Amino acid sequence: MKIAQVTGFLGSGKTTFLILLAKELGSRGYRVANIVNDVGHINVDRQLMESKGLLAKEVSGGCICCEVSGTFTTTIVNLWTSYQPDIILVEPSGVALPWGLKRTLEESMNQNVVRIEHTPIITFVDALRFDKLIDRMDRLVEAQILGADIVLLNKTDAIDADVTLDILVRIRAVNPDADVITGSGLTGAGVSHVADLIMERSRSRVERHGDMERFEKDYA
Repeated sequence: MKIAQVTGFLGSGKTTFLILLAKELGSRGYRVANIVNDVGHINVDRQLMESKGLLAKEVSGGCICCEVSGTFTTTIVNLWTSYQPDIILVEPSGVALPWGLKRTLEESMNQNVVRIEHTPIITFVDALRFDKLIDRMDRLVEAQILGADIVLLNKTDAIDADVTLDILVRIRAVNPDADVITGSGLTGAGVSHVADLIMERSRSRVERHGDMERFEKDYA
């Protein structure tokens, strides 16, 4: 069973894109499940996915990387037992750090009855709010980009080509090792490409531990 982690700050368009992605993978014959993490009491993203006919489970009340990691592990086991998906798309809270969830997944593997294969971590970046987020939430946004194997610059249908190019250059300056692609949950651009990457690649990127430790210290 593959597990694909899709991170990104609040409002980056993850849920809209994931609905299209789940449908794309389903059209290829894969059984897809979704786990949506929300630190609040009402999970709007899960309700939206279910309204589109998708199987979605929520893990609420805290971040699945730490406070409710046990619930997350149980959810994975239950999904496999009841549904046996080929792939689980995991949408952590908008403030989650990529390597935090990866560690949680690794710790949960001993409790699972199926072998888990990690796909590349995908971080969504909001093209419309990039400058504002970098100014106000620079450490968090940079940490999410740094922890990614693939960075998807979302909503590029709404900005000029020269602005897109500038943001892509700045993203690569933060994480030169990641693949940087563009897309749009509104038009569906990039959905098929992301589906290809998830199903064809496993996670092999080596984390830069010095950077991880630095960001973890900032958010401890």
